[in-house]
Amino acid sequence: MTMGKYVKRFLIALSVLLNVALGGPSNQTFSARNWQWKREKRKNLVFYIDKVLGVDHCSNSWSYWITRKEKKDDK
Repeated sequence: MTMGKYVKRFLIALSVLLNVALGGPSNQTFSARNWQWKREKRKNLVFYIDKVLGVDHCSNSWSYWITRKEKKDDK
């Protein structure tokens, strides 16, 4: 595994840890949780997260999480 892939996976793991520590679902990143909040018309940090990590980062993270969650639930 290259160093770049390792760093990316490490940062994703930290995001999941932060989300779970704040009471969010397991295996969901903090970005995906913020997109969920936005969908529910709750206060969120989507604007700031997307500003730092790229346009549509949160919505893409949520889409990835919900797709993986549904596949897991189908098993």
